[in-house]
Amino acid sequence: MIRDKFEKLGSIFLVVFSTVLAAVLAADGMEPGQWFGSALAVMASISLALTVRAWPHPVRAEQREER
Repeated sequence: MIRDKFEKLGSIFLVVFSTVLAAVLAADGMEPGQWFGSALAVMASISLALTVRAWPHPVRAEQREER
């Protein structure tokens, strides 16, 4: 149970860290419109990654219901 939480937190940290790092490195010399588009893309990427990671797999969901 604790291991599952650490795996989820580790996965979330890696997604957020890699996305922020890519955004910072790509941000050099951008105009305001590009900043807005970049921020929107980053938020969409993080939301999608967290949704996919947090969405319960059917087998896991059944196992949890049995407990």
